[in-house]
Amino acid sequence: MDHTRSAWGTITHAREEGREEGMQLGRKKGIEEGIKQGREQGARERSLEIARALEREGLPPARIAEIAGISLSELEDL
Repeated sequence: MDHTRSAWGTITHAREEGREEGMQLGRKKGIEEGIKQGREQGARERSLEIARALEREGLPPARIAEIAGISLSELEDL
């Protein structure tokens, strides 16, 4: 009986540790993904700011799109 109780305690403890490790890994991956998305969004916003500035300077749309790294349809949406 004591052996069974001890084994069950070991299994329960291992399960709890595994669950905690999984949650920590999930949080870490979530944070990393959030940072990645934030950087991508920031880069996109910067490209649009550049496009707006070039548009104010009177550059042709094709040249603006090329410099800013956006499509002509994205430029039209500005």
